[in-house]
Amino acid sequence: MRSQLRLLIPSALLFVWLVGLFHYIIDLERERLAQDRREQVSLELTDFMVRLESELNANVFLVNGLIAHIAAVQRIDEEQIQIALQTLFELGRHVRNVGIAPGNRISHVYPLAGNESAIGLYYPEHPKQWPEVRAAIECRCTVLAGPVELFQGGQGLISRTPVFLGDSHYWGMISLVLDFDSLFAAVGLTPQVRGIRFALRKVPASKLENTQKLPFFGNPDLFTTDSLRRWMMVPGGSWEIAAKPVAGWQAKSVLLNLATWMGLIFAAVMAGLLWAYLSNRQQVIFSERRLRTILATTHDGMIVIDAKGRILEFNPAAERMFGYKAQELLGGSVNQLMPENDARQHDHYVRASSVPANRTRKMSGREIEGQRSDGTRFPLEITVGHAEMAGQRLFVGVLRDISERKDIEAKLIRLATTDSLTGTLNRRAFLESAEDSWQLAIRHHRPLSLLLIDADHFKQVNDTYGHQIGDQALQSLADSVRKCLRNRDRLGRFGGEEFIVLLPETEYAQAIHVAERLLSTVRAVRILVAGREPLAVTISIGLATREPTLARLDDLIRRADEALYRAKHEGRDRICAWKAS
Repeated sequence: MRSQLRLLIPSALLFVWLVGLFHYIIDLERERLAQDRREQVSLELTDFMVRLESELNANVFLVNGLIAHIAAVQRIDEEQIQIALQTLFELGRHVRNVGIAPGNRISHVYPLAGNESAIGLYYPEHPKQWPEVRAAIECRCTVLAGPVELFQGGQGLISRTPVFLGDSHYWGMISLVLDFDSLFAAVGLTPQVRGIRFALRKVPASKLENTQKLPFFGNPDLFTTDSLRRWMMVPGGSWEIAAKPVAGWQAKSVLLNLATWMGLIFAAVMAGLLWAYLSNRQQVIFSERRLRTILATTHDGMIVIDAKGRILEFNPAAERMFGYKAQELLGGSVNQLMPENDARQHDHYVRASSVPANRTRKMSGREIEGQRSDGTRFPLEITVGHAEMAGQRLFVGVLRDISERKDIEAKLIRLATTDSLTGTLNRRAFLESAEDSWQLAIRHHRPLSLLLIDADHFKQVNDTYGHQIGDQALQSLADSVRKCLRNRDRLGRFGGEEFIVLLPETEYAQAIHVAERLLSTVRAVRILVAGREPLAVTISIGLATREPTLARLDDLIRRADEALYRAKHEGRDRICAWKAS
C-alpha cells in the first residue's frame, strides 16, 4: 500500500504538473489563434474598404471631366451636354442616372426614360434633398448621401458635386445616382463573407450634425460587441465598418479541449498540438494563396509596401502597367515607379501615416504620375489603405491607369474651345487667350497688333457654289492664314466668314508685312469645283496696333473693325490700317 502511495504521489504530482502545463500551452495557443483571426479579419476589412473607396472615388473623379467641360463652356449646349452625360453614364460605375442642375434646378437627366419627373426639380424647395445639396455647396466638395429607396426599385447612393467657375462663382450641381446593390456586389461585400459578419453605418460629420449613427448594412449588433472597426472616408463624410467572425474570436477546437483533459496521454496531447499547429498553418497558407489569387487576377495594379517604402508585393497587373517584372522590384523603393516630385510627395504621405491612428491621414483617390521602365510617364489614380500585421504597418495601393479618361477630358475641353469647321480657336476661347496677351503687353509695355480678316464676297460664293464649297473655302482660308503665322500668334474664327489674328511682340511695320504675306498667300489659293473653273478667294484685312492710350482689348478690336470696313468700302482685297479720324 505504501509503495503504491509513494508511486501515487509522484504520479499525482506529475499528473497535476502535466495537466497544468498542457492547459497553459493550450491557453497560449487559443490566444494566438484569436490574434491570427483578428489579423485575417483586419486584412479582409482593409481589402473591402480599399475596393469600396476605389469604386466610389472612380465616379467622383470621372465627374471632373464634365466639370471641366462646364467650366470651359459656361453655357449648356444641348448636343454637347447630352454627349457628355452619356459618356459619363457609360464610363461610370454602378450609375443609375446622372443629372445636372444649373442654379440648383435640374435641367438634364441621362437616361431620361423613367426620370422625366426629375426635370425642373428645384432643390431648395425639397427639404429632403436640400440639406445635402447645401452641404456640398458650402464645403465646395462632393457629398455622398444615402442609401435611399429608389422609385425604380432597390437602394441607391446619391453623389452630389457642386460646380464652381473660374471666378469662384457657383454654377450648379452635378448628381449621380449609384446602384447600392450593384456597388456592394462589385466589391463582393455581403452581410456574411467567408465566416465573417460585416456591418456599415454612417458617421456624422460633426457633433453638431443631427444625424445618428444608424447602421444601413449588415447586423447592427456588431456595433455593440467587441467587433473590429475601421473608419473609411467617403465623399463629404465617412462610414464606420465593423467585422467579426460568426464563431467569435476564440477558436473552438474539440482536440484542444480534449487535450486539456487528456494530459496524462503524452502522445495524444502532442498529436493534438501538432494537429492544431498544422491546421492553423494550413489556414494561414490558404489565406496567403487567396490574397495572392486576388493580387494575380485583379485588373487594377496592386502594390504592397512597408513603412520604409520597400515593395513587398507587385501583382501582374502592375507588371503590365509599369513594364517591370516583380522580381526586379521586390525589396526596392516604390519611388522608382514615379517622377521625383511625386516621389517626394508620396514620402510625405507615408510619414504622415506613421503618426498615431487619430492623426493618420487617409490616402484615397489621389492622382499622380507613374513612370514606366522605359521612362515614359502616364497618369494614375491611386487608392491606399493600411493595416497593422504583427506590429508592422503595411500599405496596400490600388492603381488604375487613367490615360483614357484624361484623353476624354482633353477632348471635352478641345470641343469647348475649338471651331469645329476650321480648327481655329472659337470666339470665346480666342478672346480669353487674347486678353492674357493684352494684359501682358500692357504690364511690360510691349508691342501688339491685331488683324481682322473677312472673306470677300463670301455670301456670293455660298449662293453660287453651295455651302459645301463655302465651307471648303473657309477651311482653305484658315489653313493658308495659319501657315503664315508664328507659334505664339493666335488665330480664331470671329464669326461667319470673319477671322481674327493676334500678333504679340509685333510693331506696326511688322504687322503690315504679315498682312501683305496673308494677302498674297490667299490670292494663290484655288478651290476645285466639279464642272467649273477653280474658285479663287480674296480677303480684306483691317489692322490695328496697340497704343499707350488704349486701355482695353475691345478698343483695339473696334479699331481693326473700322479699318476692315474701310478696306471693304475701298474695293476689298486689300489692307487698311486704323487711322484717327
